[in-house]
Amino acid sequence: MTKLNLTRRVMMAATAAAMSLGAPAFAGGHQVAESIHFLIPGGAGGGWDGTARGTGEALTKSGLVGTASYENMSGGGGGKAIGFLIENADSNHGTLMVNSTPIVIRSLTGVFPHNFRDLTLVSGTIGDYAALVVGKDSPVNSMEDLLAAYDADPGATAIGGGSVPGGMDHLVAAMVMESAGKDALGVKYIPYDAGGKAMAALLSGEIAALSTGFSEAVDLA
Repeated sequence: MTKLNLTRRVMMAATAAAMSLGAPAFAGGHQVAESIHFLIPGGAGGGWDGTARGTGEALTKSGLVGTASYENMSGGGGGKAIGFLIENADSNHGTLMVNSTPIVIRSLTGVFPHNFRDLTLVSGTIGDYAALVVGKDSPVNSMEDLLAAYDADPGATAIGGGSVPGGMDHLVAAMVMESAGKDALGVKYIPYDAGGKAMAALLSGEIAALSTGFSEAVDLA
């Protein structure tokens, strides 16, 4: 089987008009922002949610930011959040949105009308490996087992993910099947609103495997 090196990258972005973080103070020789607000384009428990909250915690504990607040705005695979931030830039000073490869892909393919280029990259935060995982009680114990199940009954071998069809989770599942000589378009992909719900579906047996980030799978295990 062809070895795939699949990674998922997450960045923090903001509109140019919303870059100001308020009047800075100084402590310990460095500039301190009074507050920062994170706009999270997915539901609670997903990778975007964990990235935002982890970043906010690191910034406040380090003393670089006074307080951090969070707002989950799921919908449209990130389209609702990116549209909100762009259209309301003047009133969202001090707001950072979690952005990542799936949102860029959907922007490029026209899934939603807003352009990721209307956001300003502030910082790269994490890089993660993509992974297909199964429940601990699953009869699938290897990639060979999953492929055998897929060959026997493709329709019953559903793969879920915490993003919309055509998003990163779906693309990873399709690429894995394609690398194994299977029909990438034949993958039965079931989308869920964020990784927490997708993991619940995996544990209940609703899906045979979950396409997600490796670190997210570890956190949710």
